[in-house]
Amino acid sequence: MLRVALRPRFLGLLALMVVATVVCGLLATWQWDRAHQAITADAAGSQQLGDIRDVVGVGDAVTNSIVGDTVTATGRYVPGEQVVVPARNIGGTEAVLVVSSLLLDLEDGTQARLPVARGWLPAAELTGADGEVDPSMAPAPPQGEVEISGRLEASEAASSGVDQGVAAEIATPLLVNEWGSPMFAGYVALEDPAGALQPLPAAESEFSRGLNWQNIGYSLQWVLFGGFFLYLWWRSVRAAHLDEVADRREAMEEMLHEPDGGAAEPDDHSHEPVDVSTEPAPAGVGSSRSPAAPSAAPSPTDKDV
Repeated sequence: MLRVALRPRFLGLLALMVVATVVCGLLATWQWDRAHQAITADAAGSQQLGDIRDVVGVGDAVTNSIVGDTVTATGRYVPGEQVVVPARNIGGTEAVLVVSSLLLDLEDGTQARLPVARGWLPAAELTGADGEVDPSMAPAPPQGEVEISGRLEASEAASSGVDQGVAAEIATPLLVNEWGSPMFAGYVALEDPAGALQPLPAAESEFSRGLNWQNIGYSLQWVLFGGFFLYLWWRSVRAAHLDEVADRREAMEEMLHEPDGGAAEPDDHSHEPVDVSTEPAPAGVGSSRSPAAPSAAPSPTDKDV
């Protein structure tokens, strides 16, 4: 089997499989590092990242590596740019979130909007006489320049629009249509809301809860893939070796069944004695052969002498 494995064809296949295995190993290491970083970040808790303008660009996605970390911002709330997000369950209480637009000055002299989740209130406090949530009952944001601090969160997925100040999600694609652009892609949840507003709990998605285990699982999968490539090469070599062994066995069996010298095997009747007797066939027995002539003249008798 070693001679088969050392043939050029299988050595080239082995080189290809080794390269594939090394790539799988690098991918497994990368996934393992991502899982380790995520676990370390979770253990360390929220990190202070500083001013949001130094953390993420306007319109840039809020990645998982910075979600939940604390940022600061300085700006002015825009009057009239506020929505409420009902139908949330916080600690067993039906809650309504209050989200306002904070206008920030950028280094290039332009301005951008930042959605700020200022807090939440029980739904009963914002429900009108008709039983519907009334956005006008939500507390207005403070006036003038303010400095805020809170968790940076990614935008929620949009499933519907904004209807008269009521939104189903804190989704920046919807808020851009309502408030205008440019706008940061994520939002900030205040750590210390003012007035009766209560702070929002940390946003948690199925992806963020399962991220560490997903990365660890991906890492193990890449290890298995790398091992499979080497196993595939070994199976190829073994199959070729077994085929050759079977061919040699078959050839040897054919040689053992052949007679000496390679002559054809004699017929079964070749060894039977040949009857050379001249005795005529018994009467009644038909024969196509003529009676045999006497082989010699009769011996002379006394009368002939």
